[in-house]
Amino acid sequence: MSGSGTVAPARGYAAGVREAALPVLRRTADELGAPRLVAPEEPGRIGGMDYWPYPPTEADRVDPFDSERTETQYVLFGGHRPTSAFTDPARFRDPDLHRSIPWGYKILRMAQKVAVLRHGDVVREWPVLHRDPRVDPVDPPAGETLYLDNWRRSVCGYRVLTSPASMTAPDDAYDRAAAVAVARTASRTEGRALVVYMYDAENWH
Repeated sequence: MSGSGTVAPARGYAAGVREAALPVLRRTADELGAPRLVAPEEPGRIGGMDYWPYPPTEADRVDPFDSERTETQYVLFGGHRPTSAFTDPARFRDPDLHRSIPWGYKILRMAQKVAVLRHGDVVREWPVLHRDPRVDPVDPPAGETLYLDNWRRSVCGYRVLTSPASMTAPDDAYDRAAAVAVARTASRTEGRALVVYMYDAENWH
């Protein structure tokens, strides 16, 4: 790590969030505290694979494993299940997002597509455009002390997918080269692999 800044561990962050099955009991203010059940919507399907049905308009959904489109693309993960890819990062703050990814005891993670591989070869790559120094302190600003967000750091970083239901990470989740190496090996077996960089996360309940 270069630069004269220092990085210190954060204090008081939660250890993590437990996944739980849906539907989820959720209280709403307009119901004056009365509980209601929020049932999950059926996930969308691309090429026979399951994704959260987001973006809402099907024409805006991109196959996460697509390597033809050159623009930067993003993916949301509700728990361990991804959405389709999309090109507008403002969709991360969609006020109606809970209609596609129901609230529940899960983590919502924001990710960018980094590489697509086929049969051991990288067929498309994108530079990482979003990096929070409190999560991935590549080069802390000189003279500043950064307090690591330990919880977000523990759930973010590079991930490798061969399907929406199969996700893994390199030993060092912040090592891009290691993630691509894992994807290269996986794509030789599975025919394809996707590398994403998760750069932000929040509790989704």
